[in-house]
Parts: sequence; C-alpha cells; structure tokens
Amino acid sequence: MCNGFSQKPKVIDTLKIHNQIKLFGLSEKVLKFKSHFFSSIIFKNDSTIFYNPNGTFYLFEIHLGNDPKVYELAIDNHSELNFNRYLFINNNTLYSYGGQGRFSAFPWLIYFDFKTKKWVKKEIKNYPTNSKKVLISWKLKNKLTTVLNFYSEEKEEDVYSEKKEEYVIGEIDLEKFEYKETYNFKSIYRDLLFISKLGFFRGNYIYDSELYSIHGYYQDNNEVDYRILNKRSGVLRGTSKLEDIKTINGLSYLYIKDSSIYYKNELGILDSFNVNEGNVYIEKKFISKYISNTNSNTIYYIIIVVIIVSVLLLIKKKKNSFNVLIPDQDVIEGKIKGFKSTIISKEKLDELFGISHYSYETIKKKRSLIIKEINKNGNIKIDRVRKLDDKRFYDYKIY
Repeated sequence: MCNGFSQKPKVIDTLKIHNQIKLFGLSEKVLKFKSHFFSSIIFKNDSTIFYNPNGTFYLFEIHLGNDPKVYELAIDNHSELNFNRYLFINNNTLYSYGGQGRFSAFPWLIYFDFKTKKWVKKEIKNYPTNSKKVLISWKLKNKLTTVLNFYSEEKEEDVYSEKKEEYVIGEIDLEKFEYKETYNFKSIYRDLLFISKLGFFRGNYIYDSELYSIHGYYQDNNEVDYRILNKRSGVLRGTSKLEDIKTINGLSYLYIKDSSIYYKNELGILDSFNVNEGNVYIEKKFISKYISNTNSNTIYYIIIVVIIVSVLLLIKKKKNSFNVLIPDQDVIEGKIKGFKSTIISKEKLDELFGISHYSYETIKKKRSLIIKEINKNGNIKIDRVRKLDDKRFYDYKIY
C-alpha cells in the first residue's frame, strides 16, 4: 500500500545513495543529483522511496536505513523530455504528468507498469488533443487540477509576443480518467510567465502531501526559498516561518502532516508549526486570479491593471527602477558589476542570472530577455562575443 506520503520519514543518506547510483554508469549532467534529488523522489512508505531523476524516464526504488539499498526499476534513455513534471502516487500507481524537454513540452499523463518495467501513456477521456504544455498541476484527493495551453500559429511561446493565447483550467478525475474543463481565458504568455508566475518551476526540493506541498528553490550561499502550495485554494505562499530553514540534506528533513509543517534537523531534533503561522511576504493565487476572465472582459482588464500597478509600486521602492518583466533585476545587475570589463562564459552568465537550473530552451529564452532588458534599462551593458578558441560559440563581455 502506498500513497506517496510519509508521516515519519527515515534518514535519507544521500552520499551512500549517490555512490550506489554512480555504479549504473549514468551521466551526472542528466541526473543532476545534487541540485534535483529532492525534487525527484516520492515516498512509497516511511522506509522506501521511488527516485525518478527530474527530466528522465529512469526509475529506482531505494530502501532507506543506515545502509540504504538502491534497486534499478527502469533506465529508459529518452531523457530530457519531462523536466519539471509532477510526480505523484494514486491508488498504488506511480504517475508522471507534464514536463518539458529541450525542444518540446510533454503534456501527457503516464504511469509506471511494474510488470513490464516501462512508462505507459494513460488515455484520458475528453482530454484536449491539441494540448501543448502543462503550466501547473496538483493532486487533491482523486482529482488532478491542471492549467494547459494549446498549439497555435506560433511555433513556440515567444516572450516578446503581444498576442493573446488561449489557456484552460480543468480537472482530471483519477478514478474515471476523464477530463473536465472548468474555466478558460486568454492572456499574453509573457504576462503569465513573468508577472503572475503562473508557469512556475516546481523547485529543487519538493514534498507533497494530501492538502499541501512544499517547494524549495535553491539560492546562493546555501540558502533556500521555501513556498507552501495550498491545494484547495491554489495559493502559493512564502512565510517568515520558513525563512530560517536551511538546505535539506536527508539527515535533516522538511515535511507536512495534515496542516502542520515538521522540520527535523541533523541532530534529529523535531520542530513543528502550522502552515498558516508567520507573516506572508509573497503570495501567488494561481486559480482565482483567472476565474473572472470567463465572465467579463472588463473585469479581466481591471485585474491585469491591478497586477501591473501593484508590481510597479513594489519596484518603485528599489534604488533603481527596472522593467517589471525581470524580477530582482537590481540584484542581478549587482552581481554582474563585479565582472565589468571582463569576458565571462555563457554558463557563468546563466549562474549570475539565477537561471542555470532550468531546461535548455527555457534558459535560452530567459537569458535573451534579461540581456535585452539590462541593456535597455540598466547601468551596464552585455555584448555577445565569439570565443577565441572556437568561433562557433560565444562568450559575453560586460561593460
């Protein structure tokens, strides 16, 4: 019997687990073990986890304890197709929903067949056949809430496009495997991505429970920004109670039971607090923000205006005023100033921008947009220059 949750998780010795994973001869660039292990696991029970490396169709079963054991269930080389997918268990079945690869998105629901040791696509009645991407999704009881977009005349989402595209909010019944549309709305992709944060990265650390999920985003200096998603309301929040919790390493752990958050440090000391405790310093309402779009165009424009005005008021307090499309642009510029009059690699620039954890295609889009906005509104300039040792590739010069 497994439901994907753990009420008393055992110690997860990542060093011993990683050493065993290495024996399978898999590429570390594909596994991304250090940065994505805790976004790639789900509990079978308190002593066993499934490990599906983010962005792959690999699957391992890991028995926890003082001497953890790793067992290979599947090594399917169709990698980099489902990065940022939603991994969950329902009725003892392991599912993976959505995700994105280097060149395309994967908008389907698949499950792992333990008999054949293969991932299999699950057919869903009334599911939109022209679905392009799953922007967000979460499971509450036997319903999977999802926000989709569709294929259009434009080959891919363009952050510079002013064209409004169609999006739909719906539910998948995980008992009947039937899809039902709840609401639909139109929006500019850029607005969803940068202003509302609708198409959010699930995080480097994920713990899923029945009513809530925890999402941790790795930052510099071993810091982590944690968010709590309320599955009933579709609201993602950051609170002051989560700010002091450091990077989880398996000896320490962060999890939810009912409406209580539990943090166990490396010494085994357990602390707990209610999900609603602390001051809310960031809040994203994924669903309610768009429901009104189905009722009135006037209300739609009012909401958009309110969002834009709110963002402008917040950034006005900054020392320098920057374009609202790039969150924390002043922080990014501060990091880059130290490299003035030097040439740095593409990888180093992505690290300074804080985008190196995304998929290849997303990194390319975000890099292009950030450079354009900094060159337009910032106090420094970034130019692309050909590498001296290989003219096919580029570095970046900071002025």
